[in-house]
Amino acid sequence: MADNLKFARWIEEWLLVRKAYIKESTFASYTNIVYGHILPRLGNFELAKMDSKTLQGFTLDLLQNGRQDGGGGLAVKTVRDTVMLVKNCLRAAMRERLIPLRDMGVSFPRSCQKARIQVLDQEQQRRLVQAIYLNLTPKSAGILICLYTGLRIGEICALKWSDIDLKNKVLRVSKTVQRIYTKSADGGGCTKVLLTTPKTRASNREVPLSGMLCPVLAKMQPRDNTGFVLSGMEKCVEVRTYRSFFNMFLRTHGIDPIHFHGLRHTFATRCIEAGGDCKTVSELLGHSTVNMTLNLYVHPQLEQKRHCIELLSNFL
Repeated sequence: MADNLKFARWIEEWLLVRKAYIKESTFASYTNIVYGHILPRLGNFELAKMDSKTLQGFTLDLLQNGRQDGGGGLAVKTVRDTVMLVKNCLRAAMRERLIPLRDMGVSFPRSCQKARIQVLDQEQQRRLVQAIYLNLTPKSAGILICLYTGLRIGEICALKWSDIDLKNKVLRVSKTVQRIYTKSADGGGCTKVLLTTPKTRASNREVPLSGMLCPVLAKMQPRDNTGFVLSGMEKCVEVRTYRSFFNMFLRTHGIDPIHFHGLRHTFATRCIEAGGDCKTVSELLGHSTVNMTLNLYVHPQLEQKRHCIELLSNFL
C-alpha cells in the first residue's frame, strides 16, 4: 500500500509512463490538465485517502471555480475529461495495489445540460454557399469542403491536393494540424504546430465528393499536387489562422456568426434530413461509434419532429 504517498507524485509518475503509449498532442493535453487543474487541488492529498467523496468535491469545485482567471467554472466537457483523467490514474494505482479497489463514481448536477449545438438552417447555408461561389479562393473553398464532407478544421488545414482524387470523386483523410501547448511543473511551457494522425483510428477515412463539390475543386486544382489545399504551398495554414479567416468571412458577407465546428454539425444534420442512415453518417464523420453521432451531432429540427408525430395519424 502507498502509505503517505502524495497524489502529486503518483500522477506525475503515471503521466511519464503513459507518455510512451499516447500521441504527443494527447500528452500535451494531459500535462495542461494535470498542472493547470489537478495538482493545485489534489496534489497534496495522500493517494491512499483518495475516494469518491474527494472526487465529488473536486468535480463541484471545477464546475464552480475551475477557471484559472477567476472567471467562474469550467465547461462540463472539460470537467468530465479532467475527472476521467484522475480516475484513470487512480485505476492504475489500484492495479499496482498501491490503493485498495474502491468506487470512484461522481455525479454531475442536473443543471449541467449539454449546450445546444449550432446548425445552419437551409437559408443560412444557401447564403454562405453563394458567398463562397462569388468569392472563391483556396481558403473559402475550405469552408465549402467542410459543409459537404464534414471534415474537422484541423483535417481541412492538413488536406493536401494529393489527398483529393477527382477522377474517383473521393477525398482521403489521414492527417490533422494542431498547435499544442505542453505545460511544465514549474509553470512554464512551450507550443508547437504538429501535423499528425487524426483524432481516432476511425478518423482515417475516405469521404466521397459530391457532384457539386468536384467542379469547384477541379477548377482550383494546381498541376503540382504536393501543396496544401488552403495555402497552395508546402506550409500548411494553422487552425487558429484559418478560424480567424472564417470569422472574418462571415462578418464581411453579413452572415450570422457560427463556430467553424457548426459546419460539421450542419453536414451531419443535412445528411440525416436527406435520409442517410446513422451508421453511414458516423463513418463519414470519422466517429468511433454510431452512438457518438446520434448523441453529439444529429439533432432533429422541429419540422422533423412534427413529421414524426404526424405519422401516427396513419394508424387511425
